[in-house]
Amino acid sequence: MTDGGTYTLPHDLPGEDERLTLMSEMLDPQLFFRLTQAGVAEGWRCLEVGAGNGSVSRWLSGQVGPAGSVLTSDLDIDLLKKIDLPNVTVRKIDVTTGDLGSGYDLVVARALLHHLPERHAVVARLADAVRPGGVIVLEEPDFHPVLATDSPTLKEFWKGWLVWADRHQIDYFVGRKLPAMLVAEGFDEVRAYGETILYRGDSLTARYLEATMRELHESLQASGFIAESVWSDAMTLFRNDGFWSWQNSYVTSIGRKSPTRQPA
Repeated sequence: MTDGGTYTLPHDLPGEDERLTLMSEMLDPQLFFRLTQAGVAEGWRCLEVGAGNGSVSRWLSGQVGPAGSVLTSDLDIDLLKKIDLPNVTVRKIDVTTGDLGSGYDLVVARALLHHLPERHAVVARLADAVRPGGVIVLEEPDFHPVLATDSPTLKEFWKGWLVWADRHQIDYFVGRKLPAMLVAEGFDEVRAYGETILYRGDSLTARYLEATMRELHESLQASGFIAESVWSDAMTLFRNDGFWSWQNSYVTSIGRKSPTRQPA
């Protein structure tokens, strides 16, 4: 969940727990691979912000072991309270203003920054929390692939969706911007990986997309940017196992904080 009151999908919405479970099943494998690539190891002190249901923090708990620790945080911690692991601490933190602590070996955030109008300032705050020589891993969406769909209906749907998002100060293209932000904050060895898939209707990805859109149906229709007929036809495509299309890209940016260099 995001902070500062700007999040459009709060955890108390009906079905939000299920939606986040689908998201974890969809995205955890690629993020865990990138975290392993970043060198997460026993004894590391980690911070996850905007942790949602805590699936990433649970995984980190096993990687850092008894000698390590994980501070898992969100603005709404109801789902995180289910975590019962000796090296995981749950804390309510507003990432825009709250005390994040400092000196972490790893700071990680997924699908958080695109919701935050203050995303540049938040990246700077996350960067400050990393120790010199420590690692930051940020995973955010970039929606350029969805507009390559062969379906005129879905293309119209996504165009309306992106206008709606922009009016809510949501940046669905922030994934491509993060590497430069990390360099500006004094990180070296910055690398970024944009990953997407072709998904079929009624698959995990399609069920996640449909669940998200149904939670936002009222807001989307009130905006006037997506016609009801287009929304209905898009939901039908998400359930059609004969339909294939591009998922949006998820860009994972990794950087190591320079022990000497100051932010630009």
